[in-house]
Amino acid sequence: MENTISLIIIGLFLVFIIIVGVIASKKTKEADSYIVANRNSNYFLIVGTLFATFWGGGTVLGGSGAAFNDGIMGVIEDPFAAGLALILVGVFFVKTLRRLNLNSIGELYARRFSKNVSYCASALMIPTYIILTSVQLLAIGKIANVIFGVNFMLAFLIGTAVVLIYTVLGGILAVVWTDAIQMIIIFVGLIVISIIGIRYVGGIDVIASNTPDHFWDFFPNDTNQVTWIAYLAMWVGMALGNIPSPDIAQRAFIAKDEKTAQKGMISAGLLYWTVGLIPIFISLIVITMINTNALDSTIISRINEDSELLIPLLAKKLLGPVGLGVFVGSLIAAVLSSASTSLFATAVIMSNDIYKPFFMKEKNDKKLILVTRFSVIIIGVLAVLIGIMSNNLYDLTIFAFTLLFGILFFPFIFALKSKRVNSYGVLAGMIAGLLVNLVGAIAQQTVIPEPWEFYTLVPALVNLVMILVVSYFTKNMNQATPLEDLYN
Repeated sequence: MENTISLIIIGLFLVFIIIVGVIASKKTKEADSYIVANRNSNYFLIVGTLFATFWGGGTVLGGSGAAFNDGIMGVIEDPFAAGLALILVGVFFVKTLRRLNLNSIGELYARRFSKNVSYCASALMIPTYIILTSVQLLAIGKIANVIFGVNFMLAFLIGTAVVLIYTVLGGILAVVWTDAIQMIIIFVGLIVISIIGIRYVGGIDVIASNTPDHFWDFFPNDTNQVTWIAYLAMWVGMALGNIPSPDIAQRAFIAKDEKTAQKGMISAGLLYWTVGLIPIFISLIVITMINTNALDSTIISRINEDSELLIPLLAKKLLGPVGLGVFVGSLIAAVLSSASTSLFATAVIMSNDIYKPFFMKEKNDKKLILVTRFSVIIIGVLAVLIGIMSNNLYDLTIFAFTLLFGILFFPFIFALKSKRVNSYGVLAGMIAGLLVNLVGAIAQQTVIPEPWEFYTLVPALVNLVMILVVSYFTKNMNQATPLEDLYN
């Protein structure tokens, strides 16, 4: 009976989200409304969609689990480096992106360099964002399975279906509207579980006395160079890897003006840093409960076996049926917002940056919308297939962005800021960065090769060197569009 009440609340929430998608679909008759929301989103929507986009399964479940195991050092990448990415984009790039009047990030590479560069960048972004979509959908299955005993695969597929329905119907409008709603639900859920958890263990003082030594250390304690290189890789991979992200750029495209885009981006980064502390604090509540024997051995065993189950298990113990339904709804809100964003961003890459240049010689809004909707479905199916093969949320999230850093960070920077590179150099750099990762993955027969800090930093350095060297030796063969022409 208890599970029934909670599941009804969650079911109503999912139905509501689909209704939002249906309403949005009524306003998306043209490509500009479907893909860039008519470039008219206000400050609140920009902050809401950016925050909810970043606040996904990797942060909530993976972040709390990483903090439980390693303290602050376990979550440097997310939320801290990830939040820094939003601030950096807001300060240095978002006004430029908004000014260019693009529909997708792939258009930047086509306009600045060549269609071949755009095709290559787009093709390299697609696998990364399929992985990110898969990470979010996995979290839905994990949450439902742990809390309610629902079959993991069933929950995984239902979550996928809901995301596909409202994203296919409403496009970016549905994504942005639901993100803003989901941000509010996320706040409510996290505040509820935190307050109840603090009261349950006896207050902040009890939590402080049970906090492990060095839990809050923000920097490595030793002078070992390898340790500091790894620390640098944590920041660089996630912070710089997020900068060329198509989903962040898309938020610049949909803002009503440059000022709104910039303020929204920076505010979202600061908000992400602030709210990102809550899952870390929740991990301390669980540590306190373990130390004070407030959790039975079965729960402790499950947390030790998979620390990403920490928040769902805590919610199940502390909350009643209604509270549990609201809280799980907030977790699912976090997951859905990130899943829909990465799903739609990837679909736009497929339709606008690959299909449109190849097969659409004339403007045809209906056809572009149809292709984008079909692409959403394809990405969703591929994400499900990847999700079946892996279930480590946090590591997959970090890997996706470090891969993006090694391949696209410098091409993105040079596209917007440098006069001295050309399409040959950028293409060579992308391919070289990818090859370093592929060689490591094939040699070790793993998706995430080790040492991870090597495969975070070295591909990007190889990428940079190849761009500069090849551009220098081919400077008379191919000239990129001058920066001043790009902005006019």
